[in-house]
Amino acid sequence: MRKHLTALTMAICGGLLSFASQAQISGTSSLTATFETNVVPGTCTAEIQDSTGNASTEINFGDVFKSDLTAKSRIEAFKLNFSNCSGVKSATVQATPGAGTTCSTGSSDKFGSTHGTAFEVWKGLADTGTVLNCTTQPTQNVTISSGSGSLDMNARIVIADGKTIADVTPGAVTSLVTFMVTYQ
Repeated sequence: MRKHLTALTMAICGGLLSFASQAQISGTSSLTATFETNVVPGTCTAEIQDSTGNASTEINFGDVFKSDLTAKSRIEAFKLNFSNCSGVKSATVQATPGAGTTCSTGSSDKFGSTHGTAFEVWKGLADTGTVLNCTTQPTQNVTISSGSGSLDMNARIVIADGKTIADVTPGAVTSLVTFMVTYQ
């Protein structure tokens, strides 16, 4: 009897193995997956740096004399620096009057201020670079390479359009300029 039970057990086990083998063969013939993501614009960390390379939101001209205004000799270098760029190959920059600031006159390339003064903003060097016109607001291109880029700039304080040196009065002078950046 023991031999018969062993043979029956082996036959049943063999049948189960045969059934399990058939189940694997007739398994799933197709799969479906849903892929999800958010497409986000590329971006960079952007900051204004003064002539020493320090981050700054204020370009300080110190004391300016009337003779500096007449000679158009007070120029401060700064740069727009872009770092930690992700998904960005280039950017465009546009200078616009900030809150409470207007152009020196309705058709001026200068950013208005107080006390008979105004500011010119230049890509590159003053007089040889490209003036960022307050009225027409042209865009300037910045190439982003290896996740960074920069735009060298200069600002010059001058006598406001339609004014003379006689119109310039002492006092604190400010002009808020906003740089609009579009990443590409």
